[in-house]
Amino acid sequence: MSRTEVSLAKRRLLLRDSLTFLVLTLLTAVLFLVTLFLFRSFTSHRADLAVRWSGRGEAALDAGKPEQAMVALRTALSYAPGTRSYELLLARALAEAGHTEEASNYFMNLWLTQPGDGFINLELARLSAKKKDAPTAIKYYRASIYGTWEGDGVVRRRMVRLELARYLIEQHDFNAARIELLIAAGNSPSDPALNSTLADLLMQTGDAADGFIYYKKSLQHDPKNQAALEGAGRAAYSLGDFEVAHSLLERAAEAKASPREKEENLSADLAAMLENSKRILELRPSEKLRPAERVARILKDSVIAKKRFDGCVAQFDAAGELPPLLQQLKSRWVSANATMTRSVLLRSLAQQDTAVQLLFDTELQTNQFCGPPTGDDALLLLVAKSPEVADR
Repeated sequence: MSRTEVSLAKRRLLLRDSLTFLVLTLLTAVLFLVTLFLFRSFTSHRADLAVRWSGRGEAALDAGKPEQAMVALRTALSYAPGTRSYELLLARALAEAGHTEEASNYFMNLWLTQPGDGFINLELARLSAKKKDAPTAIKYYRASIYGTWEGDGVVRRRMVRLELARYLIEQHDFNAARIELLIAAGNSPSDPALNSTLADLLMQTGDAADGFIYYKKSLQHDPKNQAALEGAGRAAYSLGDFEVAHSLLERAAEAKASPREKEENLSADLAAMLENSKRILELRPSEKLRPAERVARILKDSVIAKKRFDGCVAQFDAAGELPPLLQQLKSRWVSANATMTRSVLLRSLAQQDTAVQLLFDTELQTNQFCGPPTGDDALLLLVAKSPEVADR
């Protein structure tokens, strides 16, 4: 073979190899593009399925069907593992379905990556409360209050603080609950509904004075708010301000249709407070009364108190000697101060005060030694225990 033929053969071989390489390259590129398209299509389909299943789970949660939500959200996570929003929804579903331990584990894992998240801390607090772990629940409630929130953080923190206060009330930690409520009140807008809520909760802590303040704030914006009127009336009654209590409870009991329905607008205990406050105002020997009217009440109340004292003493006459305090009280009832006439009382304000003190002491001491009174004696005892009398 000549040199020219060899050269041509080499060229043909080189051309064939080049064409083969080009074809293989093109085929590889085509296969790569097809594979990439299929992969992206599959990934997109998985993402669509994840969104679809998470939507179903969220809808089930909103519909109050946490068990269905759990199935849907687990499916969503199988298509999109590690998606935080889906994990949060699944943790919520577990909690609402009563799977407390599993929900706690989920939220704890989420907490490890975001320990300052307000929502996660709130859910951990609620789960700890379900497990009756009060110290841990309170810790997470406080972390939630000071944590980060999406949206209106001020409102959310206030709602968490109110929830914490309710929980502390359940735990009978009334002082701590009162502190939380007063902090919430200090950071709150002038909202009648919120003021009523604060007042209700303060009353549950035993703080009738602050409760009364927030009921009044609510009534400043809505004077016809029956719930606030009832709460304020109850607070005033417990504070011994029977005149204000009667006025507020009367306003709360005003019938919309007919006077016959007046009492039906109040619960049984409030109806009793209304009736009792009316009777107390008839019995109370207030210094604000005209002298003649006050003396008339003192004489009337003294008859009631003396009858109560005699009944109490009779119990001891059958059993033995009177206790020293009742013996002293007996000496006061037979002294000149207990037998003063109307004319004597009218001439001396000091004598009136002495007579009033005797009847109040009688109600207080007979309650101590002879048990709770009934009727007018019970109402006079309320007056005797009221701050106005106790301070004097």
